[in-house]
Amino acid sequence: TREGLERYGLLAQEIIDLEPEVETGYRLMGWYHKFLIDRGAPRRENLQKAFEYAKKALSLNRNDPFTHSLLCRLNLMIRDYDKSIELGKKSVELQPNGSQAHLILGVALCYAEQYDESIAHCNKAIRLNPFPAYHYFYCLGRSYYAKGNYENAVTALNNALELAPDFAPTHMLLATSYSLLGRQNEASAAAIK
Repeated sequence: TREGLERYGLLAQEIIDLEPEVETGYRLMGWYHKFLIDRGAPRRENLQKAFEYAKKALSLNRNDPFTHSLLCRLNLMIRDYDKSIELGKKSVELQPNGSQAHLILGVALCYAEQYDESIAHCNKAIRLNPFPAYHYFYCLGRSYYAKGNYENAVTALNNALELAPDFAPTHMLLATSYSLLGRQNEASAAAIK
């Protein structure tokens, strides 16, 4: 929610104020500005702030896998796929059992059209997380869709819908997948929701 996001930003700032020599608050503030962009805030200004906070976090701890994941995601937003993948791989190297690290790398690989690797990392992220959120399955479904494997895309996207039935991008991708499979009734039903 908007209120939850505002609280997130306030808590990140509190952490910075309490522990200015620890990377956590800066990293969280970087994510906060990335999330603001997702909600329609000015892109250029917030992306610049997100990068600044991420770089500050990395200057305080070069081995923080979570900051590498943040930078992977931010570089993906500026379409620097090589840098994004490099940072995502570093995050996985630093935290090989980190579900978020694998998921974010999977997203970067999908955008770089490396679908098999993307699917492998998304699946590993799901296996590593005892309670994967809807976006884990959405990202897996998106990777299958991009590869042209619509049957597996449908399975993953339906899993995402069970967890977040109101997430519109899942409905759109599911409807398109059904349509490409020639399953028009299911495509129509997915589109209407």
